Amino acid sequence: MLNNKMDRVHLLLLLLLFVSAAVATRPNKPHALIQTVIKDPITNLYFTSIDIGTNITVSVSFVIDLSQPYTWLDCFSGYSSSSYTPIDFDSPKCNLHSPTSPFNVPTPDWWVCSGAGEKVKPGCSDHSCGINPYNPVDNTSRAGTLSEDVMFFYSTPDGLSFGSRFQSPPVTLACVGRRSFEGFPSEAQGLLSLSRNALSLPSQLSSKFALCLPSKTEDSGFGDLFIGGGPYFLPPYHDDASRLFTTVSLITDKASDEYFFEVKSIEIDGKALRLESSIVSKLSTVTPFTVLHRSIYERFVKEFRGKANAKNMVEAETVVSPFEVCYRVKKGFKMEDVPVIDLTVGSSGGRWRIYGWNSMVVVKEKGVMCLAFVEGGEMMVIGGYQMEDNLVEIDLQSSKLSFTSSLRRHNTSCSRFRPVATDWCRKDTNS
Repeated sequence: MLNNKMDRVHLLLLLLLFVSAAVATRPNKPHALIQTVIKDPITNLYFTSIDIGTNITVSVSFVIDLSQPYTWLDCFSGYSSSSYTPIDFDSPKCNLHSPTSPFNVPTPDWWVCSGAGEKVKPGCSDHSCGINPYNPVDNTSRAGTLSEDVMFFYSTPDGLSFGSRFQSPPVTLACVGRRSFEGFPSEAQGLLSLSRNALSLPSQLSSKFALCLPSKTEDSGFGDLFIGGGPYFLPPYHDDASRLFTTVSLITDKASDEYFFEVKSIEIDGKALRLESSIVSKLSTVTPFTVLHRSIYERFVKEFRGKANAKNMVEAETVVSPFEVCYRVKKGFKMEDVPVIDLTVGSSGGRWRIYGWNSMVVVKEKGVMCLAFVEGGEMMVIGGYQMEDNLVEIDLQSSKLSFTSSLRRHNTSCSRFRPVATDWCRKDTNS
């Protein structure tokens, strides 16, 4: 009897050791995180606020970007974290990411490094990993340094509400000076990288993320950044919005951190534009409106004008920059009456449908609405306006892009006020 009891005790101890070892080796990555996304009405950029650092935690507003290799922020405006760690120039992590040269602190009056004490202030370490972060809004580069610190996010237990606060493992980011923020919203203090690079935020926390960019400003609700995958609940739509996804493969053979995909054809109300070949396109949250190459743009505008005329849309004499074609806003007119633009994407033939909400910009003070496509560039760029009120998911591991087309077709959008997760909220969402 004693031996049986001892055997059971030994077995229990072994099981506890096994479970402890499994927990200890489990990656410190949550199932799903959620951050609010705000649209700035002046710059048309989208940003999110994230708490960073320990001891003195600061909330940093980051402009969301899909192209830059790493996240960067202003380290010299109240950011003083005990968990901040500079990355040395000779470290393997620095050598992996095209450093410029060892960074040594310049004059203290510029870098605000005097009085650092025993703990090195962010951005104030000699022989650190020097880099040149790029501002995609004003197309300039500034000197900076690579470092690490922790960030704080909110988990989402049900894909609907905010749950507990989550502290990330150390995240690689760059310190820059305040002069790096030309063209940003006034409250922005950094840039959040959501690119394919190994140093982007999703790459360090999860292989999957999704954006739901709001079409309205913060007074009318917030959009969402999901890190870690679904489910995605966007009331009043009653189901997981991922059921609306069309999924296509990303192009991965380009030496770039951006997200490219193939557009096979463009149709306007069922009429196909003549294309010599498929178009390489990319996503951009810092490009306000979709950009088309001149050879395609002229045909696109001509075909749209014809279809709009057939629907009795009256072209306005007033043109609002940067647009070329505007229409009078008539009483009782609905965006569902605008010609539908179809992009056939990827080898599977999936369609990204662009309805009036995403193809026309209403300029109330002029009494017009304008076709929100512009000319320029060598490739097609899907701008932020065309992504608004569309749930867009990127899976880094499988190199897949998924999108819903306009959520307004399903009586919902990306502008909302999400509840805090409580027993009452969870019970309510299951009813």
